[in-house]
Amino acid sequence: MSGTIFRTAAQHNAHSRNEKWFLTPFFLILCLLAWAPLDADDSVAAPPADWNTRGLQAIPLPKTDNLDEETRARLEEARAQVNAAFQEQATARELAAAYGELGALYQVYALHRSAEQCYANAIALDPDNFRWTYYAAYHAASTGRMPLAVQRYRQARTLKPAYKALVVRLADALLDLNELDSARAAYDEVINETGLEAAARYGLGQIALLQRDYETAIAHFTRALELDPAATRIHYVLAQALRAVQRNTEARTQLALRGDGLPAIRDPQIESLKAMKSGAHIHFTRAMKAIKQHDHDAAREHFALGLREAPDNASALVSYARALYLTGKVTESRSTLERAITLQPDSTLGLFLLGILAEEGGDTARALDYYQQVLAHEPAHAGAHYYLANHYFRAGDYGKAASHYEQALEVDARYSAAYIPHLGALLNAGASDSTLLKTLKDAMQYFPEQPIFRSLLARLLAANSDPRLNDPQEALRLAEQLVKEQRIPPHLEVLALANAANGRFEQAAAILDEVLIQIVWSMPGESARLGEDQLAYQSGKLPAADARQGWPKIQPPVFDAQGPFRNYPAAKPY
Repeated sequence: MSGTIFRTAAQHNAHSRNEKWFLTPFFLILCLLAWAPLDADDSVAAPPADWNTRGLQAIPLPKTDNLDEETRARLEEARAQVNAAFQEQATARELAAAYGELGALYQVYALHRSAEQCYANAIALDPDNFRWTYYAAYHAASTGRMPLAVQRYRQARTLKPAYKALVVRLADALLDLNELDSARAAYDEVINETGLEAAARYGLGQIALLQRDYETAIAHFTRALELDPAATRIHYVLAQALRAVQRNTEARTQLALRGDGLPAIRDPQIESLKAMKSGAHIHFTRAMKAIKQHDHDAAREHFALGLREAPDNASALVSYARALYLTGKVTESRSTLERAITLQPDSTLGLFLLGILAEEGGDTARALDYYQQVLAHEPAHAGAHYYLANHYFRAGDYGKAASHYEQALEVDARYSAAYIPHLGALLNAGASDSTLLKTLKDAMQYFPEQPIFRSLLARLLAANSDPRLNDPQEALRLAEQLVKEQRIPPHLEVLALANAANGRFEQAAAILDEVLIQIVWSMPGESARLGEDQLAYQSGKLPAADARQGWPKIQPPVFDAQGPFRNYPAAKPY
């Protein structure tokens, strides 16, 4: 869950704040290009040798004579960003983003060979990125290469199984390849998905028509037209099915209505791709670059400019709201998020941020309602689970808190902020040692550098009554490592316990001497507890009290509104 708000392309300097001096957007683009001209040794055309192991393709400059000057300038600027990423020694993921953005622009302007090469490079650099694999699949389908499209769609689906628009596009490609059974199964999967029903019905109707099941075809086509009357191409195939069952008058009526409109597919990723052809896109990409440079004022200005041209872009509205909040405009941020939700009621990021604002304003009931709405649309939303867990922890409902922390970690095992409160909730809920052990081992797998996880694990292993969990030698190893790194009372206490668990009672008592000297005046309560432990060690015994009583008291996290607005990832920022 770490990182900037959005995944962006390689960095470049923000443009001049004196934008108002320029006469036209085109002149501004030319000024940017003058600032960052393409190098004579274009790295896009000849990738540097140190990237050879990635298998990057060389991408010559495409011919753009048929494009207007402003479009050519946009393409050159995007290509310059890839070169800048090379020069600035960007990470593989940042370079992939620059290639992907360039490929998307090449695609929307029908520079197909260059688009294909850019996508191939983006995938080679960042194979786990859904967006570039999905765009590459869509591009392959758009250019008639259906076997490659099917392969790419299936790869993309492994990266984001819940993205249902992909299933319709995969089904369309399978239908084009005459793989009717596979296509039917895919259409059936999404036949009841909002925004995809008409397309699925249209596909199922075509399969039924091919298999001469005319009544089924008529039923599917009729329902598809009810769902999407603008899909006028359906009239033609419906006429064919009607004619096949001798309903000729109805067939003639349908033929008279035929057109070229296909069923709409609600597909935010492809909508975002197509939007790149609009003037708003360049403002949104500049806003993203400003976000990466932590210049939220500039980001706010660019999002505002883009939204003048695309006022109903719900995703961009959410991003604009984030920039507004981060520049101190909380009221405007809230109203902008509410507008985004009006346009797109299932915007989980918008609902989540409204929940954050409600909680920040003290309206806990409203915040919880927003978080629950998020989970209704996206059950695997880590942020909603995390903030619900924090609420229940503060309220003393430790079982619910532990459950929501666990669900957040199931979504993102690297959600570092969730592990410590999760352990605290488990401890307060009376979880078993085996449950605590699993949670600690998971935490250590991803954050081995965190001393608290090693400290708690050493305590758990040192003198556990369950022989399946008891491991005094591993406890001693962990404790010695902790003390070597930082010789502080909590680590020394764990070292004493681990020594005693290994039968070294004299060493354990001596170690507590050092601890007691350090805390006797500052922490009298702890001194009394550790004094009793020392007496047990001096008698050759382990402490009789509950082994968990010495564990640190883990408090619920302090509420943080800035974090989600600044850092929560946006799958589709505009």
